[in-house]
Amino acid sequence: MNKNIDNYFKKLQHHKSQKTFKKIYQLSNVQLFGVIIRILRKRELSEDCLQEVYVKIWQKTATYQHGKASVMTWMSTIARNHAIDYLRKRELPMQDDFELSIISDEQLDFAEQIQNQQSGQQLHNCLQQLKPQVMRILLLSYFKGLTYENIAKTIKVPLSTIKTQVRRAMPVLKKCLENSYD
Repeated sequence: MNKNIDNYFKKLQHHKSQKTFKKIYQLSNVQLFGVIIRILRKRELSEDCLQEVYVKIWQKTATYQHGKASVMTWMSTIARNHAIDYLRKRELPMQDDFELSIISDEQLDFAEQIQNQQSGQQLHNCLQQLKPQVMRILLLSYFKGLTYENIAKTIKVPLSTIKTQVRRAMPVLKKCLENSYD
């Protein structure tokens, strides 16, 4: 999938076309939506933010450098940063005595890296408590962006089984993650 996105993005950089951009959207929107909804946690806000992210991607097409990162990583970074900005704008009303500009990007990046490492380790530990097949289903769904139907085809399990396993696993994960933050 990432190869396809890379190929379409190269075309887009040489000639901006709505048809090519639409194909990039189709190949990447599930993953980018996943990045955004993990930050914003509200579907409606995430949908609005996703639209703004694609406008940014369209505007910044020429700035992408193929040697630095994959297109999907580059777009995910844009989505993540925009979602964080989106969240700040809505949940941190500016006070007269407080400005976000006093916090440097380096400080925010460092704090976020530490938090991501800790959160990633906690999530990894909690995922390890699940059965291997259930863990694989969650990874395919939430981190690879596959639909339940595609997961069912991939691992050759009925769709209803996929849905049931996810429904049962989510409260277990949630409880584990909540306990690890206490």
